[in-house]
Amino acid sequence: LKNMPNQFQGESPRNLLEKCLCVLVMDVSGTMNPHMPVLNQALKEFFRDIETDNGLPEGTKDQLEICIEQFDYEYKFRRNPCLLNPGEVPPTLSTRQGTTESVDALNAAIKMVEDRKAFYKNTGQPYYRPWIIFVTDGEPYPFREEEIANFEAKVKKDVADKKYMIMGLGVGDDITQNTLLRLTAGKAHKLKGANFGSFFKWLSNSLGIVTSSKPGQKVDLSPGASQWMTSFSI
Repeated sequence: LKNMPNQFQGESPRNLLEKCLCVLVMDVSGTMNPHMPVLNQALKEFFRDIETDNGLPEGTKDQLEICIEQFDYEYKFRRNPCLLNPGEVPPTLSTRQGTTESVDALNAAIKMVEDRKAFYKNTGQPYYRPWIIFVTDGEPYPFREEEIANFEAKVKKDVADKKYMIMGLGVGDDITQNTLLRLTAGKAHKLKGANFGSFFKWLSNSLGIVTSSKPGQKVDLSPGASQWMTSFSI
């Protein structure tokens, strides 16, 4: 097929319903280690809620494609975009020592979004604006100001052009509001404690609202946000 990304060659859509893609970009650098048990459990519940329509509009599982990318000094896609399989559990994330190459990981996530949109177009699947969720507990390291500034300009333009939605989730006390906002076009929040469960519950509910909405319809994604969100202190 014309313009079909190589990684999706030969893949056939399971259905032709309107798709909603969510790419989870997860920091697995060493400092995330204390958070991993709670985070992995929250991801399992996230998958279970989608598959069982637990509190979600019926059929969300037939529209919602999840992609999981982990990163530290390198990025790796642990789950390529697709619908959930019956009984599927997410890959277990574990931390490694090393640097935190946030910009490389985010650029890879954006490329994955663009490739998947090309797949949708080539296979006749309508789609909602994809989501990128960026979860990290620290500054990009090494911190390269020029690289961050270039990415900041790119992501602002992409979001203004409605190519995708992006949101940052800051974990712990070492992430600064300013950097996370720069990497996510001004859309970032700080996790309250270790409330990953509440965050992923909000995320699945929000994605369910999106998949049951009409094109162009404004949707309210605030219900449940107060359970996991806290503001930054400067």
